[in-house]
Amino acid sequence: MRLFGYSFKGLVPGIVATILAGGAVGGAAFLFVLFGGLNLSASYSDPKPVYWVLHHTFKNSVWWRATEDVPEDLDDPGRIALGAQHYANACAKCHGGPGLGQNPQALAMRPRPQHLPAVVDQFSDGELHYILDSGVRMSAMPAWPTVGREDEIWNVVAFIRQLPEMTADEYVGFLEHQDLPGDPQIPYGERGVVFDNGLDDGPQHERWPEDEYGYFSPSTEWRDFAVEGEVVQRCAACHGADGSGEITGGRAPNLTLLDADYIEDQLRDFASGERRSGIMQVVATNLSSGQREGLANYYDSLPDIAAPAVADADVAMGEQIATEGKLVEGVPACVTCHNGANVEDDRVAGLQIPNLAGQSASYIEAQLRLFANGEREGGATWKPMGYIASNLTEEEMGSLAAWFSSQEPNARLDRRDLLAEADLDAGADVVERICKECHTEQGIGSQSGDTPNLSLQDSHYLHQQLWKFRQDIRPNSQMGQTAKQISPEEIANVAAYFGNQMPIAVARDVDAQLVSAGQSIARNGIPESDVPACLTCHGAEPTETLNILPRLLGQNRVYIEERLDQFAGQSGVDTYGLSPMHRIATRMTEEQRAEVAAWFSAQDPLAKN
Repeated sequence: MRLFGYSFKGLVPGIVATILAGGAVGGAAFLFVLFGGLNLSASYSDPKPVYWVLHHTFKNSVWWRATEDVPEDLDDPGRIALGAQHYANACAKCHGGPGLGQNPQALAMRPRPQHLPAVVDQFSDGELHYILDSGVRMSAMPAWPTVGREDEIWNVVAFIRQLPEMTADEYVGFLEHQDLPGDPQIPYGERGVVFDNGLDDGPQHERWPEDEYGYFSPSTEWRDFAVEGEVVQRCAACHGADGSGEITGGRAPNLTLLDADYIEDQLRDFASGERRSGIMQVVATNLSSGQREGLANYYDSLPDIAAPAVADADVAMGEQIATEGKLVEGVPACVTCHNGANVEDDRVAGLQIPNLAGQSASYIEAQLRLFANGEREGGATWKPMGYIASNLTEEEMGSLAAWFSSQEPNARLDRRDLLAEADLDAGADVVERICKECHTEQGIGSQSGDTPNLSLQDSHYLHQQLWKFRQDIRPNSQMGQTAKQISPEEIANVAAYFGNQMPIAVARDVDAQLVSAGQSIARNGIPESDVPACLTCHGAEPTETLNILPRLLGQNRVYIEERLDQFAGQSGVDTYGLSPMHRIATRMTEEQRAEVAAWFSAQDPLAKN
């Protein structure tokens, strides 16, 4: 007889030694495991004492750990409707529904999943949340597929709280197929590229032993809607037949406003785990590459639908932040990026930028909270939304969401020009008194090149930076003191003065070999170090479209090199939250930073409009 590849006779001495060394209890436990002493067959029920012990241990474990911090809006119809769809997709297969029994396959499990309409009142809202979030070990009850999505879990709690009083007809009403135009089918087709699904957030997804699990996408599902080609019908459950999200009260986004490229990118981000969602990751991981593209094109082709008006929100406050930003906190105007007009294919400066005009207010507000809590990032190189949202109050988030939702779809959303009334002559006086000592009257910087050439920059970029210095958001003792000495009006005047200067690049001797090596980094990045091309953000098109980005072409070499070294050093850890430069610079060698600085300094400056 052989066990684990060894002869039973050969194992006996080891077993005896274990018993002697570990004592009778330890040895007995080893023998219990070795010989399969516990019958784990699901073909017979647990003895009632075993059931009692296990079930009450489970309930007490939940009681001790459950949260008491419960949202006040669990009775919101949108929450309930969205929770119903996830329950039907992932929970009802085992737990049944109101007036509807459980699947015989589920009832043959040990332990058996409970019929939730019958038992949900045994648990508080916090306990239901804990069970959904954490799952139940040694049962078929899974943990929530990802971390940090409390909003989704509470949606399901909101729905299952309704089960005891819900009729079977009401339940079925949540799940009836939508009447889609032409009932479109998107066949599975080619599977496409297989990639990691990103499910390794925390101990519930520890990949050991890794070769026994399939953490990759495309994958299978509880019901293979993807393989069956019914993907639009599946999406319509939450987004509605018209794609507006109204069927779930705007909790699911309005897809009619989003371009195909953006939708396809987001589906890929969900499938790869770049964007976390216990609902959308489950859906997106099943789609083939062709279905992602097909869905994106389908929703892009639907007529744009505006969101319903939002009551009880300070729309005027939202408009002010959207069009002016919050200078004191270093938050730019939202419509700098989300302007609905000059962003082609929803991409600029490495960002995926959704159109927010006419989008659901409840969805926008929920996403702002996720960004503020660090629970949403996305796959872009530059991720400014975490910093921006964390500097908004709850009231401001609600007001911003209400203002964007009140706009017509695809409306042009313009910034308020904070420099429209700037006085260039007054700015020149400030430069004469204060700025020219380091930057010269033209703004070209010091002879040594260790101060920046301001003549290259847009006035709006300079305005933002001076406020960051003033508020110590961008740490610099000299510039911080300087910006605090002058008034807000003078800051605007100085920014407008330098922004209206002719861009001048100062010719300095630069090593040609450094310039040549730096060109590849600037244009192509350093793929093996995950460093993006510098021109992704600092090229002509990005800096013209997003004029809060610095222009580096023609900038002083020593300044760029020293700035990159600062980003890479310990001081870079506290870099202003909108900047991705600490992460990028730390992945570059000192030599590479010198090379790219040399290349930028040797280029002609960008023209100003």
